Amino acid sequence: MKYWKWLNLIPLVLFIIRDMLGMAGINPIWLLVAVALAIMNVFMAKSMREYLLASLLLLLSCVVGMILNTYYYYYFISSDFETPIVGAFVVMVYGILVLVLTGVGAVILAIKNRQKNNFSK
Repeated sequence: MKYWKWLNLIPLVLFIIRDMLGMAGINPIWLLVAVALAIMNVFMAKSMREYLLASLLLLLSCVVGMILNTYYYYYFISSDFETPIVGAFVVMVYGILVLVLTGVGAVILAIKNRQKNNFSK
């Protein structure tokens, strides 16, 4: 798949669709989608550079999507004082999760590349 990296924009699109539908609250399905995309990046990447770029795209997609979601929720649904605080917390949860998965995936990809190089010798 030539354009598999662009699949990492799915969380951004899901957050925008969620805003358009007026869905409130945090759904764990969005988190599972981000985890599934992080796992997919490990298996689809051919090099560490390609993997890190795809993971960065996933991280930016999750963070920007959640920031847009918080902005929309604050200005159009509920302008409570805790909305930005909860939004910032959720952004940190998504960001930390994707960063941890990126680190684990980088280790897995490095081990996979090392084994591939040892078998080719």
